[in-house]
Amino acid sequence: MTSPLRFLFVMQYPGYLRYFDSAIQLLASRGHHVEITFDTPRKQAEGVEALEGMAGSVEVLGRTPAREGVWAPVAGAVRGAIDYVRYLHPSFADAPYLRDRMRKALPAVCAFLARWDTASRPTTQALVTVLTTMERSIPSNGVIERFIASRRPDAVLVTPLVTDRCPQVDLIKGAQALGIPSVLCVASWDHLTTKGLIRVQPDLVSVWNEAQKEEAIEFHGTLPGSIVVTGAQPFDRWFERRATDRATFCRRVGLPPDRPFVLFVGSTASISSPDQELRFVRRWIETLRREPELAGVGVLVRPHPYNSTHWSDVDFADLADVVVYPRTANPVNEADRQDYFDSLSHSEAVVGVNTTAMVEAAIVGRTVHSVLADEFKDTQSGTLHFRYLLSENGGFLRVATSLPEHARQLADTLRAPEIGREACARFVATFIRPQGMDSPSTPILVNALERLAASGTLPRRRVPVILYPLSALLWVVGVANLMRHPDLFRRTVWKQVKIARKRLRNARKRRRRRTAPPVQVARGEQPDIPRRKAG
Repeated sequence: MTSPLRFLFVMQYPGYLRYFDSAIQLLASRGHHVEITFDTPRKQAEGVEALEGMAGSVEVLGRTPAREGVWAPVAGAVRGAIDYVRYLHPSFADAPYLRDRMRKALPAVCAFLARWDTASRPTTQALVTVLTTMERSIPSNGVIERFIASRRPDAVLVTPLVTDRCPQVDLIKGAQALGIPSVLCVASWDHLTTKGLIRVQPDLVSVWNEAQKEEAIEFHGTLPGSIVVTGAQPFDRWFERRATDRATFCRRVGLPPDRPFVLFVGSTASISSPDQELRFVRRWIETLRREPELAGVGVLVRPHPYNSTHWSDVDFADLADVVVYPRTANPVNEADRQDYFDSLSHSEAVVGVNTTAMVEAAIVGRTVHSVLADEFKDTQSGTLHFRYLLSENGGFLRVATSLPEHARQLADTLRAPEIGREACARFVATFIRPQGMDSPSTPILVNALERLAASGTLPRRRVPVILYPLSALLWVVGVANLMRHPDLFRRTVWKQVKIARKRLRNARKRRRRRTAPPVQVARGEQPDIPRRKAG
């Protein structure tokens, strides 16, 4: 058994615990100490419920310190530019939605890049190389280094790292400056193709499958030797779970227990805006009712838990046997997880636009349908991860190009529910559990984390000497930017002065302690020890 290790896990916000609670639990059960911090602790704060009742040594520290001062705007500008430039790659030529989203986040100093919509592979690579070289010339932050050092971790884990101007880049830099192994734990199936770039390469990148490994190599420049394929640990909870009584479930949600029902699973707001989703679902239900074989089928609409506000007062009273349930839900609460699993298990078929729930339905073995609707064109065919679900790419999705065609496909599935199960099983075996259908992914991830953390300290990595001139130039740019904002400039300078004075005082105290003569204490007496004021 591995000796007890210490892990510092930095997440963007508590909602990410739903991806990694099983890994944290296993680390703790093996005797390791796991400390968790969040960049934005108040966002999806209910996510910490995933830790309730967890045995072992797990501690939530609160907010992760962030970079401030001269380098903060420089780092933000460089990272924003990198995230936009990556979408000039020809593989994203048909993904204007993703490119436009990053264009909005471009810093003003890099606005000239917005004139480009696409570029060749060599041009894109050249631009990324220039910008990542600038990133390498930005030094590690002292505050973050001291924070990491104070926790004494054997490894620093971060997720998702690739969001807009993510501060976790500085955590990776801080860990490397201290010689501590660092890991990017990829959280979701779309993070390597719909978010920003991995600007600084960690020592290990954990991915679900070979498709994600290829994405990390092709789009992020990650070395194959630093990638570990673990399977999708967030989905381990669905493989061994069993559904509760169907009649009881149907009565609870308000559907006739003696008739089949179809489940519609909602998407996040970034995929399916609230107004569009409401209008589409109504048109979808009306189309189903016009199909004779579907006229009496129940419909259960499950809003996405983080895109559910607009469903709170929706009334489908004019449409028989249609239920919106639940109006709100906590995806990390065990009771709600079982309720969600029951929704998938007791349905005859599952319908969605583009959501992880469709993958979870495939695990349960339900045939999954989608419609290529005009209002969702950008977030369906305009995203690379949706294409993994298509049958021509080895996926399981039954796709229609119109609602009437979709209704006919759905009627076929209700007549023969097993119609798509073989495709689901094939997809799950390659995309979710590539190490084997009977091999849970969580232990594979935890084993990889243990191996890296137990490998010991690494050579310390800071800004290479050859990049000092570029670093100096960017620092001057940062100072010039601050001087355009006098109040911010004064606060920054005064803060740096106070930090320097504090360091000087501490250095003097250490020097005095080293040079002070030893205290002579007579036998039976106590030395005069100055007391520190409480607080």
